Amino acid sequence: MAERPKDYSYFHDYAWAAAQNEGVDPAVFVRQIDLESGFDPNALSPAGAVGIAQIVPEFHPEVDPYDPEASLRYAARLMREYLDHFDGDYAKALAAYNCGRGRVDRGVRRYGDRWWLILPEETRRYLRVILYGN
Repeated sequence: MAERPKDYSYFHDYAWAAAQNEGVDPAVFVRQIDLESGFDPNALSPAGAVGIAQIVPEFHPEVDPYDPEASLRYAARLMREYLDHFDGDYAKALAAYNCGRGRVDRGVRRYGDRWWLILPEETRRYLRVILYGN
């Protein structure tokens, strides 16, 4: 017998609310979390990212990545910080979430408007899926 699909609708709604609370576009944030983990609070990546928001504990020790609600609030707050840092630019904020703010800052300094040239292909794909659905 096939396993029933898990119902993560509660986390979807919680992510939407967390984004709204931080002034982050909730539709973008929900797509981001869906791509990060499929809303699975137990998701693990080969790169060491943990939980629903795929937080790397080494870089974010202040949040429990196994607590989905805390992780979603933290991720929404982090996106708000990145959006503030990058003057509301969602592509740069999302790239920073995926591959690190330092890398995006270096890309902006080195390449200006072509900042994305410094991004790994995984991050470029991440942006395409979240922002353009492909």
